[in-house]
Amino acid sequence: MKIRLEIEGTNACSINYKGPECIDLAVAYLNSIEADEVEVQVHIVKDDGTKADAEFEGEFPVLSAMKFILAASKTRNEIPPRTSIMNNISESKTLTLKERLEMFLRFEYPRVWFTSLDVKKQYESVYGKIGLSTVSTYLARMSRENILIRRGNRSQREYQFKDKNNIISNMEFGLVK
Repeated sequence: MKIRLEIEGTNACSINYKGPECIDLAVAYLNSIEADEVEVQVHIVKDDGTKADAEFEGEFPVLSAMKFILAASKTRNEIPPRTSIMNNISESKTLTLKERLEMFLRFEYPRVWFTSLDVKKQYESVYGKIGLSTVSTYLARMSRENILIRRGNRSQREYQFKDKNNIISNMEFGLVK
């Protein structure tokens, strides 16, 4: 499979991905960029020759582009409905609960503040039961490890990712303009 992203605006560039991990890399890159005043074009060519193209601008272009990539790259035999990018990754290797939760957070809450209860509800809709104390414990650990920043008192605690610009390896960069 091949995916080409063309981004105009603050993060103007053209990126090409090729191979079995291109979906994960493209979504991870989109997740890492600032979404203000951005236009995103996505071009997908599947191994069977099927092509899909889309352009996104407006209020949530990055999120829309990520959802398009995930939807357009699926076939009925590959991924069952109601899954997310973490399911694709977890099929290739077994992840610890902490690793799975961190990847889940990076996909679901890339640049927003969230609470333990938000995470618990959303996580359960994708993976199944998880205790609120488990979520709170892992969020606190990620905060201590400088992965997340936190604010608020104990009853109103919120978290957000500290690094808003993840460095993604194995990419081809070509500046536009």
